[in-house]
Formats: sequence, structure tokens, C-alpha cells
Amino acid sequence: MTVDHSTWDQFLQSYLVKRNGEVNRVQYGQVSPTDHAKLSDYIHQLEQTSVRRLHRSEQKAYWINLYNALTVKVILDHYPVKSIRDIDISPGLFSNGPWGKKLVSIENQKVSLDDIEHRILRPIWKDSRVHYVVNCASICCLNLQESTSRR
Repeated sequence: MTVDHSTWDQFLQSYLVKRNGEVNRVQYGQVSPTDHAKLSDYIHQLEQTSVRRLHRSEQKAYWINLYNALTVKVILDHYPVKSIRDIDISPGLFSNGPWGKKLVSIENQKVSLDDIEHRILRPIWKDSRVHYVVNCASICCLNLQESTSRR
């Protein structure tokens, strides 16, 4: 079983702007309603995927792409917004940003961006490079990459 990430790849090819020596940026204001809907459909497709049936390398790509696509979708859903930290949807009085909000259900488990990064990717793969492939959608974050098929 493999996951089709072509919708996410096409989204990045259309809206990710790369500048030499600068931060890669998503052109949120340019995203068409059709492509916003396609991104939502892609995330819904990932929610329907049986992660346990994927090969280990496919699982890692699945979680990384889900994290990055969810982050972009959250910003699009609240656009225009000056900073992702201004999207205060996480539970808790002192929480900033969207990272603690349960955004999707994967195999009957509600999952947040924090869950994907800190309960799934880091402990399961024990790969310090995870920090370099998940993107928090902030200028201080590492660049969102344009290739997504396999990580």
C-alpha cells in the first residue's frame, strides 16, 4: 500500500516560493478556493489511510506530509493572520498557536500537531532530522521543502 501525495506536491509547486538564501514562503493570499478545498480533501484522504498497513518509510513520509499540510491548512483557514502564534485554538489558558488542538482523527485517535511531532515522529523514528522536515510556518522555522513523496 502506498499513499498518493501528488495533491500536496502540486500545492507546493503552485504556492511555495523559493528564494536563494532566504526562507521558503507559501503564498497564502494566492491560494485559490479550489486549491484550498483540494488541500482539505488531501488531508481527509490521509485521515482515511490505514497507517499501520504502510511500510515504515511510507509511514514517516505520511506523518511528515500530514503535519506540514495541516499547518498550511490551519493558516489558510484563519488567513489573513500575522503569525501562526495568533491562531489561538489550542486548549489551555496559556496556550498560543494551533499546535495543541486535535485537528484530525487517525485510526480513531484524535491527533494534534504536537502529537505528530512529539508522540509519533520523534519517539518512533528517533531521528534528530525530524526537526528539519516539519514546518511550524514561522520565519524562524526551517524551510518547507518542495519534495514530499519519501522522506
